[in-house]
Order: sequence, then C-alpha cells, then structure tokens
Amino acid sequence: MKNIKRLLAAFLVLVVVFSFAGCHKKDEIAVTIGDIEFTSAYYMCALINADSEAKTKVSENLSDEESTEEIDYYSQKIDGKGFVTWVEDAAIDYLKKIAAYKTLCKDNELEIDKEELANIESYASYYWSSYGYSAYFEPNGVGFATYTQYMKDSYYSELYFEHLYGAEGEKAIAADEVSKKLYDNFLIANVLEASIDSEMTDTEKTELKDKMNTYVTELKDGKKTFEQVYNDYNEVEEETETEETTDSTDEETAEEEVSEPLDKYASILGAEDTGYDSDHYETAKAMATGEIKLVELEDEAGYVIIVKQDIKADPYYLENLDMTIRHLIADEDYEKIIDDFAGKLEVDINDYAVKQFKVKKIKEPEYSY
Repeated sequence: MKNIKRLLAAFLVLVVVFSFAGCHKKDEIAVTIGDIEFTSAYYMCALINADSEAKTKVSENLSDEESTEEIDYYSQKIDGKGFVTWVEDAAIDYLKKIAAYKTLCKDNELEIDKEELANIESYASYYWSSYGYSAYFEPNGVGFATYTQYMKDSYYSELYFEHLYGAEGEKAIAADEVSKKLYDNFLIANVLEASIDSEMTDTEKTELKDKMNTYVTELKDGKKTFEQVYNDYNEVEEETETEETTDSTDEETAEEEVSEPLDKYASILGAEDTGYDSDHYETAKAMATGEIKLVELEDEAGYVIIVKQDIKADPYYLENLDMTIRHLIADEDYEKIIDDFAGKLEVDINDYAVKQFKVKKIKEPEYSY
C-alpha cells in the first residue's frame, strides 16, 4: 500500500510538472517570417480575420434561398480548399504579407510618423470600443494591445505603396494619369434621398412625391439653394452666418480651402470597384453640370434629387483622392511585388504554439452572423 501511495504521489508530481511545462508563456513566438516574429495572440488575430473573410466569401457565393438558412461554414470549400484549411493558410498569408511590408519598409528606412501612429491608435480604440471589436477578439485571447499592433503593422503596406507609387516614388504615377483616372471614374453631386417607409399610407407617399417635385422646381427656378432644400427636408434650422476675424495669411487660407470641399453638401459618386461605388453614378454621369433631376427608385423605394456638380472645379478632390486613385492604377502591380517578396521569406511555424488555436473554436458575438 505504501508503495502504491508513493507511485501515485510521484505520478501527481509528474502531472503537475508537465501541466506547468504545457502552459503557453505570455508573448510566446508562434510564427517567425524572415526576421519578423509574431506572438501567439498576434497569430490568433490573423486567424480571426481570416475566418471572418472566409465566412464573407461563403455568404457571397450562396443563393438568396441558401442565405436565409443556417450556414454550415465548415462544410464549405473556398478556392478548392476545405474551409478550415483555407482559413489557416490565409492567416499565414496575412502574416507573410505583413512581414514583407515591415521588412521592405525597414530596408528602405521608412517609418510611420508620430501623427499617423496617433491616428492609427485612435482608429483602433474606436473600432475596439465603439464598433464592438473587443467583443470579438477578447473572448479569443486577443487583447487591445495586440489588435492595435496588428493595425499599425498593416499600415506599413500603405507606407511602402506610397514609397513606390507616390508623386515622388520610385515608380511614381504621372500627375496627368492620376487626374484622368479621377475624372473618368468619379464625379460629385448634391444628393437628397427620400425613402418610402413600408408603413406609409398612399396619401403619405403622394405627399412625399409632391414635396420632392416642389424641391426640384424651387431649385430649377433659383428660389432655393440645395442647402435650403436639404435643411427643409431634414428639418434643420438654418444658422445665421457670422463673420469671423482671423489673422491667417493668404497661404494658410489657401491650405484651408483645399482641406475641405468648396461645397460641403457635395457627395462623391464613384464607378464600380472604386471604393466609392454609387447606385447613382451612371445617372449623374449622363447629366450636364448644373442639371437637376428627380429619380424615382425601383420598387417604389423612394426618390432621389441629384444636382450634378463639376469635380474639376474643386481642387479638394484631386488632392484628397490622390492615393485612392494611385491604388486603383497600381494595386495589381503592387500586390504582385509584395506576393513575390513574401514568397521568398523563410517561414518558421511553432506548431506547439499554433496548434492550440482551432478555427472551429473561434468564439463569435451572437450578432456577428
């Protein structure tokens, strides 16, 4: 009996020893790509993002009938791969690209400036606290610090892109090519949308249509500005303009004029796949500058007043959409450069650290899907 007790005691000691040995240390390195190390929590952050992207891809490929049913994501295939395999591979691909961005920026002595870092931290805080990201990441072992670092590292992509394709970049895109791309794919217009509520009576629908037609007439006759029509529809009280005395120089004034659009009510309408895609783009494109039009939406969804403006007349758009346009022109070339570079980096995966994370065990807030 004493021998059995001794054996049990010895066994329990071994269990305790192996239990402590099996604990994952804080900040343990899960993946090393080139000279860039990624912690377990960082890997999990990438895995969560890959899982989210995978579910979006699956949902987009489902028919309307299938999308109304509960989706068994894990039985789906993406690009010929099983769901779980695709997510795991995509997570490593994310890390490879981040390693490529950071390595290329380091090689070219590129650093994110303090102002941009502050902006990134502010966005991270907003998404984490106000956009509900904490409810997604925290239950899966990813803290705010790791999420913020992930966002910072992702910005190295933009930094290196500008280094290559910016106005003074190694592969700079000519200014006239940028402006042509802008004016061929973007326009601005004053847009006032009025939706028809499903609970509206026929009388209320008629009144809404009459109101929108009245607005169009007032705009065409010059009786009201778009601002006045907008405020009237939204029941916004007009503010009395007061003159403010400033000591700004002409140079400072010029900078202020470019920092915001000349018409604060102008909306950017972009063609398909521009990032500013608008259902009203083709309609507005066919209109003349200054033309006013009332559009009746399909299925009696509502009405839209469109007042076409001249995007070329406001320097704000050429300046502030500059990098957006450069991305539209050069993204395909840039992605190939990054993929080629990332493919040459040595990848060392700590299986012990990585295998603890299971795609099927990723916890989601109840409202995610």
